[in-house]
Amino acid sequence: MNRWLIVVGREFKTRVRKRAFIIATLLGPILMVGAIVVIAFLAEQATHSDAKVLFVDHNNLITYSLSGSEGVRIPSCTECFSERSFLEYRFTNQALTTEEFIDSDFTAMLELDDGIMQSAKAVLQYEVAPSIRVTSAIKRDLGEAVERLRVKNESSLDYETYKRLKVRIGLVTQDIVTQDKNVQHKTGVGFAFAMFMFMFIMIYGMHVMRGVIEEKSNRIVEVVISVIKPEHLMSAKMAGIGLVGLTQILVWSLLSWILFIAFGFYAESSGLLVNLMSEHGTQVATTDFSSFLEASDDLNVLMQIDWLMMVGWGAFFYVAGFALYSSLFAAIGAAVESEADAQYLLLPAMLPLMFSYMVNMMILESPESMLATVCSFIPFTSPITMMIRLSVGVPWWHVVISALILIVTVYIMIKMAGKVYKTGILMYGKKPTLREMFRWLMYKN
Repeated sequence: MNRWLIVVGREFKTRVRKRAFIIATLLGPILMVGAIVVIAFLAEQATHSDAKVLFVDHNNLITYSLSGSEGVRIPSCTECFSERSFLEYRFTNQALTTEEFIDSDFTAMLELDDGIMQSAKAVLQYEVAPSIRVTSAIKRDLGEAVERLRVKNESSLDYETYKRLKVRIGLVTQDIVTQDKNVQHKTGVGFAFAMFMFMFIMIYGMHVMRGVIEEKSNRIVEVVISVIKPEHLMSAKMAGIGLVGLTQILVWSLLSWILFIAFGFYAESSGLLVNLMSEHGTQVATTDFSSFLEASDDLNVLMQIDWLMMVGWGAFFYVAGFALYSSLFAAIGAAVESEADAQYLLLPAMLPLMFSYMVNMMILESPESMLATVCSFIPFTSPITMMIRLSVGVPWWHVVISALILIVTVYIMIKMAGKVYKTGILMYGKKPTLREMFRWLMYKN
């Protein structure tokens, strides 16, 4: 047991001490939370960027002339072009030349002609590209003005009647049993967990294979197995590298939580939160970060997720899933002499993992479907697909059964991989076939 722990400690320490691991572990959460901060900062900057748009109505489609003011026009529908804090309109029937536009204080110029009635498209010219917020407002305002013009041309229909008939349908999904309206958002959280699971199992599973190949090619393994059994050496290597991945997951989770809370404090103290609430039309009694999350239609799902359960079961399914696939990778590494030789053997080992990724795209749309339920019990797919089901709620006995099946499968796979590892680790100068590796499984210990 002491020798096994020595190998585990050696695999763990040599990788944890590497500069690349330390940088990736510390930089990952900073980049993720930093991306959120940058987006929020850019949104705040967009709020303060004003746009002044010149509407050039050549054919007097949606404007009329103001007596005594040559070239100045007034919109027929004044309520269609209400001025906002970030957007100001001016109307005319005389377009500016390129030089005049650049010298003016206008940020954009839009020319209208009869073609807009057929194509419903207009060209917006600018020197500096306007924000999405500005272009969306322009399209919305112009669209309403053109709608009114079209209704005006229909003698039997007035705009108020048309407005009562017009409707844009929006759907709010809700579970009839739990009354939960955030199932779709929660599946997004589960999908993020599943993708991290896929990434870590793949990356650190490949570390196991590369480590085995390196020790075999350097003949170091011949010395090591003189003091520890080959199958124990394999499991110790898997445990050590698996702990590295688990350490990175836990550090990422902790740092992400700390940075997220720190960003919340910054948003409260800097006034950014007030701007975000006014931008989304959020009305809350206090301006604290948690109240903002609860009041937001999109972000309140973060307050409803059982994070302790997700992280706890996520750690279990990572450990079990890693043990399952890394045993396959270790067996492949022991059977070949170089990473290039391992490529043709990797395909059957990676197919279930890739299948899990593709199935998750379908399960994301229907987390309670039969496909999701079945895949959450199959041990080769459950470490990834179960995370989506956990995010929306799953019967406890489903999770327990899935975990038990996975544990039994991991035990069997480690035993089988250990037989391949024991024989293949000492073989040189020969590329074994799948048929020959199958015979190794029949050897008695």
